Amino acid sequence: PETHFSETHFPAMKLFSVSIAVLLGSFTTVKAYEQICTSDTNVFTVTVNLFASELGYYTIEECGDMPNPTIGMEVGQTYTFIQNDRGNFYHPLGFAYLPDGGPTRADELEPGNSMGSSGCETTMTCPAPMYFVGGSYQGTYSNIPEVLPVTQGESNFGLDDYEPIFFYPIAEWASSGPYSIQLRFDDATYDQDLFYFCHIHRFMSGRIKLLNSGVPVSEPDVPALGYEYDMPTGFDAECGTFLLNDFQLPNPQCPDRFVCDADSAGEDYAKFASCIDAMDCHMMAGMTTG
Repeated sequence: PETHFSETHFPAMKLFSVSIAVLLGSFTTVKAYEQICTSDTNVFTVTVNLFASELGYYTIEECGDMPNPTIGMEVGQTYTFIQNDRGNFYHPLGFAYLPDGGPTRADELEPGNSMGSSGCETTMTCPAPMYFVGGSYQGTYSNIPEVLPVTQGESNFGLDDYEPIFFYPIAEWASSGPYSIQLRFDDATYDQDLFYFCHIHRFMSGRIKLLNSGVPVSEPDVPALGYEYDMPTGFDAECGTFLLNDFQLPNPQCPDRFVCDADSAGEDYAKFASCIDAMDCHMMAGMTTG
């Protein structure tokens, strides 16, 4: 059955169900339903859920708690991505034509880079994100006249000033903000999806569906993401960890305990101690042989 979402639950977003019918030979028809989150204010407030996977996944305030939600952007409209929350530390946001962008040397949105047929790469006018630090735009390129007159021949869209700050100590990073990115994708000749991604870590990409009056430019999800999202379960979900399910005590690879006297300290401490025990067991198993 289809699930329908009411806008009253999320005032600033709409969720569209996109039905994709795939005929598998002569067997059956399979339908996939995908939720596309759009912001009524064209603002996406970004953070990272550090417990969603080994490295964490992006979440967007306007889209609820879903990790790496698929978001929708109208072609030709300007969107603002806000990265002020401390969860964004060490996770500068990027935008690309293919998953994972910079960390895999995949094609990113840059003034001289196009996967459409507009020829914008010859004049350095292709759509690219424009990066802001402390409320000031850090680049010289522009395709958003409200920020800077539209340019030709400019390659600096501010990333080289934005990304390095995310390597600073967290207190210095926090005091150097606020952080935001504006993106106006105006190449109507491109007919597939885009991706948002982390400039430092792989496997954190989320999909962007380009829209024309609410209708996806590409109904199928192309290009493919290329990997499945981690889904912590059981013990990992309780502890906020990853890959510890197989290292709970007792475990033949480990002592019977690492944390002493946890049971006598109360139930909450005992649960926390069990997470530490499993973490230590995982480390011990990974660092010893025989």
